[in-house]
Amino acid sequence: MNNKIIKVLLVDDDEDDYFLTREYFHELINWKFDITWCSTFRDAKYHIKENKYDLYLFDYLLGESTGIDLIELACQFECEEPIILLTGKGDTKIAVEALRLGAADYLIKSELDAEKLERSIRYALERTSVLKALKHSERRYRRIFEESNDFLFISDLEGNIIDFNTSASVLTGYEEEELREKNILELIEDAQFDSPWREIKDRPIHDYEVKLLSKDADKKYCLFSASLEVDDEHPYIQGRLHDMTARKQSERERLFSEKMAVTGRLVRMLAHEVRNPLTNVNLSAEQLEMELVDEDQKFYTQIIKRNCNRINDLISQLLQPSTSADIELVESSMHSVLSQAIGSALDRVQLKRIQIVNQFAEEELSLPLDSVSLQMAFLNIITNAIEAMEEDKGILRITTKSQGESIQVIFADNGSGISEEHMDKIFEPYFTGKNNGMGIGLSTTMSIIHAHHGRIDVQSELGSGTTFTITFQNGK
Repeated sequence: MNNKIIKVLLVDDDEDDYFLTREYFHELINWKFDITWCSTFRDAKYHIKENKYDLYLFDYLLGESTGIDLIELACQFECEEPIILLTGKGDTKIAVEALRLGAADYLIKSELDAEKLERSIRYALERTSVLKALKHSERRYRRIFEESNDFLFISDLEGNIIDFNTSASVLTGYEEEELREKNILELIEDAQFDSPWREIKDRPIHDYEVKLLSKDADKKYCLFSASLEVDDEHPYIQGRLHDMTARKQSERERLFSEKMAVTGRLVRMLAHEVRNPLTNVNLSAEQLEMELVDEDQKFYTQIIKRNCNRINDLISQLLQPSTSADIELVESSMHSVLSQAIGSALDRVQLKRIQIVNQFAEEELSLPLDSVSLQMAFLNIITNAIEAMEEDKGILRITTKSQGESIQVIFADNGSGISEEHMDKIFEPYFTGKNNGMGIGLSTTMSIIHAHHGRIDVQSELGSGTTFTITFQNGK
């Protein structure tokens, strides 16, 4: 026995039919019903809008309106409870239309009895219960799908994107319309990726490391997972791209910090050991110079002293990246610091006839920074870019933009680029690819950026150029 009281809204403009149908309900002794009768379309509209019934029975003919109109109205009011349509005769077109609009069942009045009514009610309630569970599950998983920070997608077997979540546009930079015209294989830069994609029909892909190409040509390190699914005999690919760019950057920065610490200790020890005898040599040269009378002989002692001073300066330069200078962060304009760094490099720019294109954000970008040290960091990057570009052909684009809680400064040149072999070493102290370089410029830059609570990322391709992206957290 069903102890729950089922609230029923019965809409029928014929009072005799209403009494007859109500008697059928009373014959169902294993059920408890609370029946509300409406004789007009207008009253029915009011009751449907209240959305407080468990079951609806609509007569097809209701004066100028029909039960089909009521079903459409119930859909507009987002009614999820079962609806049974009552018809005067067995009209297949009416039945099909009612079921298409969402009715759970239909009954022919002339053939109606208590047994058929009970069977129809039981079927309608059970069917609606299943549909509600499915809708709830769909909403839940759709919410997970939409709110995930990963790029979730569905594609056909060729990789053409069919559906995706909001994070897909955030990660790639493409608008929804643009993404729907993309193939997942176009977004991944990996010559070997075709192989695992072809094998996806036999086995899923789990956490395959790839580079994702965004709309603005940024490369993001991602873990790719996907599997083949089948829906109504229609196969499709369901996949996920998890952005791990920040994690890889953090790992690189941690390794860099460890190398800097080890190198710093070694350099300080060597500097101490070299400076002690160097001081003795310098003092001895000064004493000898005081005792010499012949000016020609003093010429040699002066050479000794000059070279002692030069060695001492070199040691000071070597120590610079291994000891972080005290910097004072003061709220300042990022654009002002950039303009000063560009001005300091102007002579080199003019000598090589390099073109610098400033693409600064319209709004003024400011954050706590040390103008002197940050200008030096920017100047190191600009100088390296100038040296890497061809005379008369070089273009350096300097872009600033605000992205949520962060500020980005991007230096993009069209120079010779950096080989993959050197990419992991460019920030290491004393590593250089130049014949006359000391290898302390970029390591110093990295230290300064870290002191400003920022991070630096590099993307490069031989023969095409290099892009340095510096990200500062805006604490405002």
